Amino acid sequence: MPSLLFAQTFTNSVPVAIPDNQTDLFIPIQVTGLAPAINAGFGITSTCLMVNHSHVADLKLRLQSPNGTIVLLADQRGGNGSGYFGTCFAENGSNGAITDGAAPFNGIYFPQESINAFNDGSDPNGTWNLIITDMFNFSDSGFFQYVNITFGSNPPPNQTSLICNTSDASGCLCPDGSTDCDLLPDLQSSDDAQFPQYSESFGYMYVYNATPNIGWGPLEIHGVNSCYCDTVSVPCGTTCPNGDDPKQIVNQRIYHKNAGTMTYWDRPAGTMAYHASHGHIHVDDWVWIDLRRKAGDPNPLNWPQTGIGNKQSYCLVNLGDCTSGYGVCHDDDGNTITQADIPNSNLGSITGCSVDQGIYVGHFDTYGSIGITLPAGTCNGEYYALSVVDPLDHMLEQSETNNWILIKVNLTQQTGGNYEPDGYTYTMHLDEMDATANATTADSCIWFWGDGSQPQHEYGTPLANHVFPGVGQYIVQLYAYNHCGLTYTTDTVRVLTTGLNDNIEAVASWTVFPNPAKDKISIEYTLVNNTDVQLEITDAVGKVIKQMTNSNQDPGKYHVSLDLSKEEIKSGIYFVRLGTTNKTLNRRFIVLK
Repeated sequence: MPSLLFAQTFTNSVPVAIPDNQTDLFIPIQVTGLAPAINAGFGITSTCLMVNHSHVADLKLRLQSPNGTIVLLADQRGGNGSGYFGTCFAENGSNGAITDGAAPFNGIYFPQESINAFNDGSDPNGTWNLIITDMFNFSDSGFFQYVNITFGSNPPPNQTSLICNTSDASGCLCPDGSTDCDLLPDLQSSDDAQFPQYSESFGYMYVYNATPNIGWGPLEIHGVNSCYCDTVSVPCGTTCPNGDDPKQIVNQRIYHKNAGTMTYWDRPAGTMAYHASHGHIHVDDWVWIDLRRKAGDPNPLNWPQTGIGNKQSYCLVNLGDCTSGYGVCHDDDGNTITQADIPNSNLGSITGCSVDQGIYVGHFDTYGSIGITLPAGTCNGEYYALSVVDPLDHMLEQSETNNWILIKVNLTQQTGGNYEPDGYTYTMHLDEMDATANATTADSCIWFWGDGSQPQHEYGTPLANHVFPGVGQYIVQLYAYNHCGLTYTTDTVRVLTTGLNDNIEAVASWTVFPNPAKDKISIEYTLVNNTDVQLEITDAVGKVIKQMTNSNQDPGKYHVSLDLSKEEIKSGIYFVRLGTTNKTLNRRFIVLK
């Protein structure tokens, strides 16, 4: 037929409102008059559309052929931007991959799955559908404007080096450098979600958390339609005798790359349950969180529990990514990473609150206002909220060592009294140490000097003095007591002789906390030799807005605080600049008001 020599475009331009909360909107496109088979010689070359939405990252866009084949064009892409405005999907996308773009979208992008999947010899004539799904019920609105499909000669071939999705592994990487591997997720617990870090009321506290996936493969789970009331098998639509909904068995899907072929295998991974109060199906035992007091044991998982731990169940859903949510994702050394730092970023095809859920590579879920019940008589002072993701190890993942995090909190609204603060500062004069405990009104302080000498007990004073036996590193521990109990501190003290100081960096360690900050930041730094110190706060372009220290300081540990409200420092990105005689260090921090 002569018509096969020319590109032909088929369109639907009838505007339609997009419904909320995972309701599929089908936009039909009628295709007629083409040959009964499309392939690499003549087939679909592109699809273009216009969709306006107040939060375009809520949307999943798919294209369905008359024979039922579905290709994922874009799944919850675009960050906080709005709209696909004249956006085309083709295998020669001059704007790059849609997964790497930012809304509002315009131009030509590679789709998340190749549209060449349609060019398989099937008949293109009939009803095609653009399927638009708003994945969240957040009362934000959107409208479909138009969609078209273009068929033509010699459709652009797949760019295999760019393709890494759950149906094509050509561009996916293996962690061991091979071409044959399982692509496992790697779950983290993160306190750097863009929320206030915690809030408190009498008898309760509330923390905020995120669970990034920084692995090489997606976290993906599927309900298997096998349900139980306790140990009794029941139909999944049944109500249990106690009025609860039954638990449904969950499988985790593990994707496997073998050269360009992607396959998968499933394994048991716990249970999920329907939560009728808001119509979501939640995974059980996804996060456990409770309140702990710091103790001498180096493992925080063994610290004494104060608040009653909550076992939280959640949807597993993409609510942000490691680039747009800068600061949420970290490597194992604590450095912030973005999607560009994570191989196979954006790999995944399942997310949401149904029986099929997941978190893509380089994405994270966030949780706000997780409540912890505080027992009567809880003391005020410093605690740690311990958050553990997948605490029962239901999920198979790349690393099991980075699933927990400590969120430092300070209670002020309880009635049991006040713990003394932990920590101490000190200065060194050769091998003699003058120490000052932060616990200034403790009943007693006990110092363990780490050099084999007897502990030093001090009553009613935070001050202590000790002479070390010689050059070396000593682990100094401090226990400070009052009626609420003890606070515990451990730190490494370096003793140097004159002459060695010139050959080492002056700053042994330093930290800025909390980060993000709201009302106050603290800077702690340790000097190993005498040096001039200049400590400043600058804005994002380097302008000094507060000088905090400008003096010569002896070796030791120092603590400096800044009241952000008093200094009228507003929300934004700032830097702490720590300068010594031979080096200047900078550390970024965020202020959230």
